[in-house]
Amino acid sequence: MVAGVGNIYACEALHRSGISPRRLALNVWGSRAERLAEAVKTVLTEAIAAGGSSLRDHRQVSGELGYFQHTFRVYDRAGEGCPTPECGGTVKRLVQSGRSTFYCPRCQR
Repeated sequence: MVAGVGNIYACEALHRSGISPRRLALNVWGSRAERLAEAVKTVLTEAIAAGGSSLRDHRQVSGELGYFQHTFRVYDRAGEGCPTPECGGTVKRLVQSGRSTFYCPRCQR
């Protein structure tokens, strides 16, 4: 089980695992669930190593900014090309429960 991943990290993990944010959670099982679990671990590990994501007011306990936002693949990149090699898609934004979600409709199914 995973709880409280956060919007930014959820977008990034879903993209890395190739899962659409429109997909119902009950349809994420088997190899999809395994890919997602691994992507969540990877994204969170990378974000922690980078000191988090400083978009507005987040700072590390030392007062320094985090730098993970410089490696976002889809978050806040609506209209840009998908970073997946040979995808050719464009990152889209949709609003779910009042939160922005970013994804590539071409490579996330």
